[in-house]
Amino acid sequence: MSANPAPISDPIRRARHLLRRAGFGSTPSEAAEFAALSPSEAADRLVDFDAISNVALEERLARARFNLTKLRGERRTGQLPMQEDMRAWWLTRMAYTARPLEERMTFIWHGLLTSELSKVGPQRTKFLLIQNELFRRMALPRYDDLLKAVSRDPAMMVYLDTIESTAAHPNENYARELMELFSMGVGHYTESDVREAARAFTGWRLTPPPRVNIPRDATTRERQAALDAAAEAYHPEFVIDPRVQDRGVKTFLGQTGAFGGDEIIDIIMQQAAPSRFVPVRLFRELVYDDPDASTVAWLAEAWNDSGHDVREVVRAILRSDEFNSERAYRARVKSPVEFVVGAVGGLELETDFRETLEYWGRMGQQLFQPPSVAGWPGGEVWMASATFFARLNFLDAFLFPGGRPRRVESLLEKGDAEAMVDEAVDRMIDGVIGTAARGVLVAHAATIRDPVERAATVSYLVLASPEYQLA
Repeated sequence: MSANPAPISDPIRRARHLLRRAGFGSTPSEAAEFAALSPSEAADRLVDFDAISNVALEERLARARFNLTKLRGERRTGQLPMQEDMRAWWLTRMAYTARPLEERMTFIWHGLLTSELSKVGPQRTKFLLIQNELFRRMALPRYDDLLKAVSRDPAMMVYLDTIESTAAHPNENYARELMELFSMGVGHYTESDVREAARAFTGWRLTPPPRVNIPRDATTRERQAALDAAAEAYHPEFVIDPRVQDRGVKTFLGQTGAFGGDEIIDIIMQQAAPSRFVPVRLFRELVYDDPDASTVAWLAEAWNDSGHDVREVVRAILRSDEFNSERAYRARVKSPVEFVVGAVGGLELETDFRETLEYWGRMGQQLFQPPSVAGWPGGEVWMASATFFARLNFLDAFLFPGGRPRRVESLLEKGDAEAMVDEAVDRMIDGVIGTAARGVLVAHAATIRDPVERAATVSYLVLASPEYQLA
């Protein structure tokens, strides 16, 4: 561990910090529950989530009737296209889950082991849902197993072109990103290693979609409907086509053999580089960007001692002095997902997120559509002038839909302007606000006579504050 980082001494502030980083925020009752635990007990409560029931979330999702099957939906009945409702479905999971770390890790894997819907293609929208469910199922895996599973994932195979790779023409895209972005980082392999690894993934295929028999006299609409129905019914499975597979001897990272893709991953995970790459990536996601040498050393030790078990590495991170330090507190800029989901959860608002969908592209984070294979750059990029003003526009539309204030019941219960401001400040920015800034908020809130409008306005002002932009 690093030498004596200053701890977050206040238990409530420490609990809220934990629930922001290992989830997306907290209510006062959740913060109080975790504040009563030690840092180790609180971390364990989040990490060991498997026995926690999520029935309430599943019932909520069922009531919302999200479209996770029909590519185009049915506009006349209000049913959104699948790729839109998938986003609302996932945001709803993040906001209302009883297992916050499960959704946080699903979100982290989505940004680290990326696939882009625009490249995979609208007819294969289902592939991104399959991948999302894979990341949730393997939220805290042995990392070797996750890499092998995502290598066979339909969205990844299409996105990085494995399904087109043959012995005659090996495609290097997946082999390169497997090493550069998913496991070791630049500088730990050669171009020869990329070429040899690419040979090992040749012949990897998916079972073909069903044949579509379309009458020659079909209209354009009938033709499209037939194609959509076939895509919706398609359940791809991983196969290897020996006709285009390179089963010859390869030399990779100093080892020689007739390696396939799984053996390539095994060899990668035998190297020292992943122990200083993968856990550091997780640390940066959960704590801060620049761990010092001693922190990197204990991360590598946790990685190796656990046999690359992400559950135990994350447990060690959340228990660590570094995580529970003042240096880590508010050390990261919130992504749009953290910004919005944290607001909904913290204020205990009710939504299915469908009304938010038009704003995500403007804020810079469209789920299932990261900008590149490297994911979202994050950090100060989120605070560019255009994306920051998009946050304010979102707040205005969300808290004042159609120009009418949304009922923020958690603040309405407090009555007067001063109590509303204190409640919002406590819920959303841990009560940390300067005396002068608080006075300005209270004075403005006191000018608004309608309590519903006052509560919505106070919510807007606190959520737009510089303090709330930091995780």
